[in-house]
This record gives sequence, structure tokens and C-alpha cells, in this order.
Amino acid sequence: MVGLVVATHGHLAEELVSTAEGIVGKLPGVATCLVQPGASLDEIREKIRDAVRSVDTGDGVIVFSDLCGGTPCTLSLTLSRQLQLEVLTGVNLPMLLKAASLRAERLPLADLASALTQYGQRNITNASASLRDGVAAGNGH
Repeated sequence: MVGLVVATHGHLAEELVSTAEGIVGKLPGVATCLVQPGASLDEIREKIRDAVRSVDTGDGVIVFSDLCGGTPCTLSLTLSRQLQLEVLTGVNLPMLLKAASLRAERLPLADLASALTQYGQRNITNASASLRDGVAAGNGH
């Protein structure tokens, strides 16, 4: 099974995983990595490496990070040269929930990463505009 690491600034990673587990139950093969202010780049890189190793069963690991270009993202990318991992940015709750079900399909690492990226993007919507559009369409406007 592909391992999952959620690496974010502050406590976002813990909260995302906790919330996902509250919805779908315990997520096996998932680790979190919190990037705290003041930590050195070497310390953070080692924390990410340890998290990746803790969930890597041989099928690779997806690292979800919060910001493209942020420390969790850039340090994970440097590790991707040495380890079998994909780095996805802009992590959101729908991505984690979908990962829980898609991993069971045993997709190759790159295919799983692509599917989760697409799913996460599709779940970013302007719900207010959709409601307005639906109301307008329903009124014949």
C-alpha cells in the first residue's frame, strides 16, 4: 500500500488527519510531519524523511504539503531524488478522504498521485456561485 505523509506548517497536518479519521475511521499507513517556526532545515528534512520511512512499505509514499514552494514542499522534493515519493501541494480534506479509498485499488504511485491531485482540484468550488447559478436557472433567468 502507498504510504501517506501530511507535512504542513503548524498543526494543520494533525488536524487534517484527525478530521479525516473522524469521518472514515483510522487511516493506516499515514504519518504527519509538523513544521514549527525556528526549526532548522536539516531538522525538518530529517523529520520528513523519518515520516516517509515510517509508512513506506515498498510501494512508495505520497507527501501532501500545504503550500507549493513552502518548506515542507521543497524539502520533500529534495528527498524525492533519493526516495520513491510523489509530492502534492495544496492538501485538502477531500484529497485525504479519497486517498483512503483509492489506495485499496493498488494504483501505481504516480497514477495515485495524479488521481488525488485531480480529485482535490475538483473539490475546490465556489459553492455560493453554484447556489446563485442554480437559483437563477430555476427561476428561468
